[in-house]
Amino acid sequence: MSTFFDSISWLSVLSIVLICLYRLASHRSSKLPELPHLLFIVYFCFRFFSRLTQFFISSTEWDVWFTVIESIILSWAVARLVFAIALEIPLKIRGKKAIPRITRDFILLLCYAILVFIVLRLQSNINLVSLVTTSAALTVVLGFAAQSLLSNFFFGLVLQIERPFDIGDWIQVGDVIGMVTSINWKSTKLLTRDKILVYVPNSEITGRIFLNYSKPDRKVRSKISIGLDYDAPPDQVKKVILDVLHRHQKLLKHPAPDILLTSFGDSAILYEIRFWHEKFSNEPRIKSEISILIWYALRRHDIAIPFPIRNIHHAHEERIHQAATHEHRCHNMVRMFEKVPVLSPLSPEERALLARQVKVEPFGEGETIVRQQEAGDSLYIITKGMCEVLLESLDQPFKQVAVLKKGDFFGEMSLLTGEPRSATVRALEDTEVIMIQKDVFSEIISANSGISEYLGQVLAERQQQLARQKGDQIALAAATPGGFIQKIKSFFGVS
Repeated sequence: MSTFFDSISWLSVLSIVLICLYRLASHRSSKLPELPHLLFIVYFCFRFFSRLTQFFISSTEWDVWFTVIESIILSWAVARLVFAIALEIPLKIRGKKAIPRITRDFILLLCYAILVFIVLRLQSNINLVSLVTTSAALTVVLGFAAQSLLSNFFFGLVLQIERPFDIGDWIQVGDVIGMVTSINWKSTKLLTRDKILVYVPNSEITGRIFLNYSKPDRKVRSKISIGLDYDAPPDQVKKVILDVLHRHQKLLKHPAPDILLTSFGDSAILYEIRFWHEKFSNEPRIKSEISILIWYALRRHDIAIPFPIRNIHHAHEERIHQAATHEHRCHNMVRMFEKVPVLSPLSPEERALLARQVKVEPFGEGETIVRQQEAGDSLYIITKGMCEVLLESLDQPFKQVAVLKKGDFFGEMSLLTGEPRSATVRALEDTEVIMIQKDVFSEIISANSGISEYLGQVLAERQQQLARQKGDQIALAAATPGGFIQKIKSFFGVS
């Protein structure tokens, strides 16, 4: 029994255990490089079972073949380890792109073939000339049988030499758009935006036109087509849409976005909106975000997107309906004005006049209504939705200090004194606001100059209340009615 145990190479078993332990340690620690281990495990396993077989079967012929096979496997394992240490690990440490799999496999295959001939030449009596002749004949037979496979293999090598795309690039082959995840012997794998893995034969890629959206750089120009009402002046349309594009954080400032008037359609003027970004993988989402923001911006500026249909209206009935709707809306506005402190000094007639001249503007979720330190001269009253008030400071970009709901208002200081916005207000959901601008409000102040005293008093009380909540004694002392009255008169140019 002891002879049996002595005959078995326990070093092989120990080596396999050590290799597996190192493999587990390298997975848990990023400091340990991952080394190729499979061939070494195969070698030690074969060595173990060959020793076990030799114990039961005593044959010189079998011993020679066991030695040859062990030498071949060991030479392959050493070659694979040297390749990893010399090329793969240094590239990974330096943060560079890994060697493409097809290139790596081709180099290793050549090395393995050479090592097989060397081992056979040194450790066996095999006639290498006849072996090469037989291998060549077998290669011809297999070549005819696997023309498609060999074609894809060599086209894969062409792709590696020319490098028209790299791993991580977004390409389009036919109708398939995806990110290159690997280039194999037979095909190139593309991962689509829907997380579907598509295998495209290498011969199909090299044999047709394909698009690479990631070269020469990551900048991509996207386009959105839109048709707008003939009544909207093209210059105004371009100004409104460009303002949306300039505010979007995911778009590039250089090259600058632009808008082209492409044609005059049957029911609309057709525009092409063009902009640049570096997120081709998220292009559909970016287009959706921009389209939504453009819709709200167009609604705020009364620019219609016409339907390609024919409407037949009874003019007098339509006018009656519109007048009734407008009157009902004005009545609701007047009731809201009564609850706003800075508008409470106005008479019922002045509130009704104001309601007929103000604008109602829609804002989408995430849109900024006013920005901190931005110049402004308007007051906003929320009629639908919800907004957040954000303060920007040096230590924190944006801090939420309040949430405004229906009936709340903001911007009274800018409307009455022209001071810059003291905070940023952003819509938390679909929101509608009444916007009262200086030019509309100035008609009321010009017609009733005495109202400035009432407004100054109300504004001082509101600012004093805010200063007490913040504990700001300096702001509390500065919030005097006389000071605000003077600012209001100076801003509206009344004596």
